[in-house]
Parts: sequence; C-alpha cells; structure tokens
Amino acid sequence: MRTGVPSATFRIMRSASEIQSPAFDPFGEPVADGVARACPASTTGDRTARRVGGAVFWTLALAILAGRVYAYDLPAVQSVAAHAAQVLALR
Repeated sequence: MRTGVPSATFRIMRSASEIQSPAFDPFGEPVADGVARACPASTTGDRTARRVGGAVFWTLALAILAGRVYAYDLPAVQSVAAHAAQVLALR
C-alpha cells in the first residue's frame, strides 16, 4: 500500500472541491467567473444607502396616506383631522 501518493479518486475529489460555486445575477442567471470577480462585494455604503432609501420611501408613503386620510369626505375623518389641526395650532 502506497502512503505518499494520493489515489486518482482522491485527486478527482480534491479538484472537484476546489471548483467554486457559480455566481448568479439578480434574475437567477449564471454569470461568468470573470464578471463575478469584477463586481465588488456589498459594502457598508450599500447598506447605508439602502436604509436611507427605505426611510425616504416609508416617509413618503406615510405622508401620502396621511394626505389621503385628511382629504377623505367622511365626517368622522374630517372631525379627527380638524382636531389634529387644532392640536398642531396650539403648539
């Protein structure tokens, strides 16, 4: 039995394990290895931009919702909006 020479099966298994898993684009399509290496990984700036964008989006969404509630024609909604306007005027 040889101890210093790896068998052919071991060499095949080792070379198969060294192959990297393929990279995919956002649509699920495989990307060439050179393209995947050229793209930078996610950074702190990306996370910060995503958080700021989310905050702006939700602020606008809530402002639009509040405007729609304020402009709605039901008397109950108008009385709540008038009360809110009085509270804001007192400050």
